[in-house]
Amino acid sequence: MKKPILRMIRGPRHHYRQRGALLIQAAVTLLVCVIALTGTELGYLFFVKREMQKAADLAALAGARSLATTDCGSANTAATANANKNLQSLSFPVTVTPTCGRWDPTGTPTNQYFNAGAAQPNAVKVFVSGTGPTLLPFLTSRFVSAQALAKSGPPLAGFSVGTKLLVVTGNGVLGDTLKMLGLDLTGTSLVAYDGLANVNITPGGLLKQLGIPVASDLTVGGLNALLQANQVTLGQLLDATAIVAGRSDLLALNTTLLNALTTKLGGSGNVNQIKLGSDSSGTARGLFANVVTPDTSASSALNAQVSALDVLKSAVGVASAGHAVTLDLGLTNLLGLATVTAKVGVVEPPSVAFGAVGVSAYTAQVRSYVRLQTTSGLLGTLLSPLVSMDLPIVVDVVSGKGTLAELCTAGLRDSSGNDRARITVASSIAKVCVGTIADGDLFSKSNACTDNLSNPTNPMLNVAGLIKVTNKINLDALPANDSVTLKEGETRSTTNNLQIGTTVSNLVTQLTNQLFGAQPPTTSLTSTQLDNLRDQIWNDTASVCNVDTPVCRGNRLTEANNRVTNNVGQSGLLSGVVNLVGGVVSSLLNSCTGLAYLGGNETGCKQMLRNTLAGSSNTTAGSTVNNSLAYLTGLVKPLLNALGSSVLTPLLQNVLGINLGVTDVHLIKLNCSGEPRLVY
Repeated sequence: MKKPILRMIRGPRHHYRQRGALLIQAAVTLLVCVIALTGTELGYLFFVKREMQKAADLAALAGARSLATTDCGSANTAATANANKNLQSLSFPVTVTPTCGRWDPTGTPTNQYFNAGAAQPNAVKVFVSGTGPTLLPFLTSRFVSAQALAKSGPPLAGFSVGTKLLVVTGNGVLGDTLKMLGLDLTGTSLVAYDGLANVNITPGGLLKQLGIPVASDLTVGGLNALLQANQVTLGQLLDATAIVAGRSDLLALNTTLLNALTTKLGGSGNVNQIKLGSDSSGTARGLFANVVTPDTSASSALNAQVSALDVLKSAVGVASAGHAVTLDLGLTNLLGLATVTAKVGVVEPPSVAFGAVGVSAYTAQVRSYVRLQTTSGLLGTLLSPLVSMDLPIVVDVVSGKGTLAELCTAGLRDSSGNDRARITVASSIAKVCVGTIADGDLFSKSNACTDNLSNPTNPMLNVAGLIKVTNKINLDALPANDSVTLKEGETRSTTNNLQIGTTVSNLVTQLTNQLFGAQPPTTSLTSTQLDNLRDQIWNDTASVCNVDTPVCRGNRLTEANNRVTNNVGQSGLLSGVVNLVGGVVSSLLNSCTGLAYLGGNETGCKQMLRNTLAGSSNTTAGSTVNNSLAYLTGLVKPLLNALGSSVLTPLLQNVLGINLGVTDVHLIKLNCSGEPRLVY
């Protein structure tokens, strides 16, 4: 029996599992597309947001920059124009709404410390908004916005002030400054530094090169404290300035200059340590003046531009402060009558200023010390005790002070539209004093003439012990107040009507008044002093002739009388002619030439000369004065005149290159836009 064959009848395989597969795949694909499109949409929205924020930031900065020199209307216009320019990449309309006002973080926090339309605006807020298109039809339009607020930085200026310097051939600009300090370094090729005159550097860049860290949130007060707290050597500062200025080729010359300065100043190493900052009063000065700016952030001050050459010159001045240098005036003596010694030194160093209205810069206070001492040549060894002079004279080129008073206002612009700054200058001609100043104070005290001057122990001028100058003399500084208005890069000079010649003349006048102004004594010299004076004058006439004849003796007596008359006359003590007792040489009988030039002798001539010296003449005060005393006094007058013409004036003008009464003001950099910064 055959077994039945079982057959399995199978339907289509898994047809029930294939239903809806296409829908699922389509759904997945659609979901992926939606996600991709949504991502694209989000990316586009992010792009739009980013572009709007960038435009808002730049527009706010542009408005704040404009606000520094214009008004709110112009600032808003500048912000709108800047935003529209930077929103051209967007394909839909965008609204730009600038708002000018005042941002004050110390005020109330309402509206993020921003007060729209407030007085004294200092910030611009920009709101950028628009409804952008969508990439998916089922999505609604998106409203996108961005805002930014920028605060305008204060207008800043960098400037320096200095005494007027003469041009020194071959030395260049820095050489002039060194000459003012009494340092003639002609052989060091200083002219190579002149290229720094047109190179500006920033305090921030200089601090970085010196390795002094600056915090990102540093305030102006913190910057002043940082500058005052740090000191560097002159060598470090010279090299850092050259590197920041892009002049590494000067590094080798810096070494030469430093060595020459060290030698001249009698120091060692790197001369003085240089303090970088000054106090607010200007009494403790460093390289930079005290920084002044209404902006609490130090960023604008750190980015201010100052002249590399001014920094270099000020550094030399700071390093030289307190060092006295002996000068060679080219005079071994004065008129063969007095020896001259001179020293010069920087008492207060100069400084470079950068900042806003109120910041001040100072010139260097250079002090010259001159001492005149009579020698035996005045009257010869025999009579030198009769007239003596020991004059210690101090001449201060007083610090001029320049203060930034106004900048970048519409009223200061010149006819060409250039922005300018107005700087007030307070300066003096000089302080001149004669008297005793202790050695320790001579080149260390800025007000030595007023605070440390005392009467000398011995008379400064002494004529036979009868006329003396024992009181100190102080020629007060004559102040001058002026102002200059400059555009960037300009230098102008303020002037004072009293120049060197008048200043020196006033000093000589005071010395003369001290010597001659008082009522002269009627007392005569002692008999021995009269004999010695007579012999000195008579012996000096031997150049006329030197034979013992009545004619020669008469000529010599005439010459002797002329000398007495001239010296007595220039003493300023007499109102009329000298009473020449027995001084007429004629055909009449006299002991000098005899009768009709027959007879007489030298003893008689000398006796007649002695009678004249022992006599008296009328004074300008109506009394009488001894002729011998007036004669000796008159000998001093040419020496005092030569003090001005041959010592003080050449010392200041030719040796130091200083023109008293003239102050240079140099506007290094003017930034009217300030340094605006984003607040948010």
